[in-house]
Amino acid sequence: MSDEFLKLFAAAKALITYIDQEQVFDKSADMGCGGFDTYQSETFYELIANAKKALGDYESAVKDPKLESGGS
Repeated sequence: MSDEFLKLFAAAKALITYIDQEQVFDKSADMGCGGFDTYQSETFYELIANAKKALGDYESAVKDPKLESGGS
Protein backbone atom coordinates (compact mmCIF):
# COMPACT_ATOMS: atom_id res chain seq x y z
CA MET A 1 0.00 0.00 0.00
CA SER A 2 1.35 3.41 -0.90
CA ASP A 3 2.29 5.90 1.79
CA GLU A 4 0.06 8.51 0.12
CA PHE A 5 -2.97 6.24 0.36
CA LEU A 6 -2.26 5.41 3.99
CA LYS A 7 -2.03 9.14 4.79
CA LEU A 8 -5.34 9.75 3.01
CA PHE A 9 -6.97 6.84 4.87
CA ALA A 10 -5.70 8.08 8.26
CA ALA A 11 -6.83 11.64 7.54
CA ALA A 12 -10.29 10.53 6.42
CA LYS A 13 -10.71 8.32 9.47
CA ALA A 14 -9.62 11.14 11.79
CA LEU A 15 -12.02 13.57 10.13
CA ILE A 16 -15.00 11.22 10.40
CA THR A 17 -14.12 10.42 14.03
CA TYR A 18 -13.91 14.14 14.84
CA ILE A 19 -17.26 14.86 13.16
CA ASP A 20 -18.87 12.10 15.24
CA GLN A 21 -17.26 12.94 18.56
CA GLU A 22 -17.72 16.71 18.32
CA GLN A 23 -21.24 16.49 16.86
CA VAL A 24 -20.51 18.68 13.84
CA PHE A 25 -23.60 20.07 12.09
CA ASP A 26 -24.06 21.78 8.74
CA LYS A 27 -27.51 23.34 9.22
CA SER A 28 -29.26 25.51 11.77
CA ALA A 29 -32.80 26.75 12.24
CA ASP A 30 -34.12 29.78 14.11
CA MET A 31 -36.33 28.63 16.99
CA GLY A 32 -37.42 32.14 17.89
CA CYS A 33 -36.71 34.01 21.12
CA GLY A 34 -33.01 34.10 20.24
CA GLY A 35 -32.55 30.34 20.18
CA PHE A 36 -31.50 28.16 17.30
CA ASP A 37 -31.30 24.46 16.60
CA THR A 38 -28.37 22.82 14.80
CA TYR A 39 -28.63 19.59 12.85
CA GLN A 40 -27.07 17.53 10.09
CA SER A 41 -28.70 17.74 6.69
CA GLU A 42 -29.67 14.46 5.06
CA THR A 43 -26.89 14.90 2.49
CA PHE A 44 -24.22 15.56 5.15
CA TYR A 45 -25.42 12.58 7.22
CA GLU A 46 -25.32 10.28 4.18
CA LEU A 47 -21.83 11.45 3.22
CA ILE A 48 -20.60 10.68 6.73
CA ALA A 49 -22.33 7.28 6.75
CA ASN A 50 -20.89 6.37 3.34
CA ALA A 51 -17.39 7.43 4.40
CA LYS A 52 -17.66 5.36 7.60
CA LYS A 53 -18.77 2.33 5.59
CA ALA A 54 -15.95 2.73 3.05
CA LEU A 55 -13.36 3.08 5.82
CA GLY A 56 -14.75 0.05 7.66
CA ASP A 57 -14.88 -2.03 4.47
CA TYR A 58 -11.26 -1.19 3.75
CA GLU A 59 -10.16 -2.06 7.30
CA SER A 60 -12.00 -5.38 7.07
CA ALA A 61 -10.41 -6.16 3.71
CA VAL A 62 -6.93 -5.41 5.01
CA LYS A 63 -7.48 -7.70 8.00
CA ASP A 64 -8.56 -10.53 5.67
CA PRO A 65 -5.47 -11.61 3.65
CA LYS A 66 -7.71 -13.37 1.07
CA LEU A 67 -9.42 -10.10 0.19
CA GLU A 68 -6.19 -8.13 0.17
CA SER A 69 -4.62 -10.51 -2.34
CA GLY A 70 -7.62 -10.49 -4.65
CA GLY A 71 -9.41 -13.48 -3.13
CA SER A 72 -7.01 -16.22 -4.20
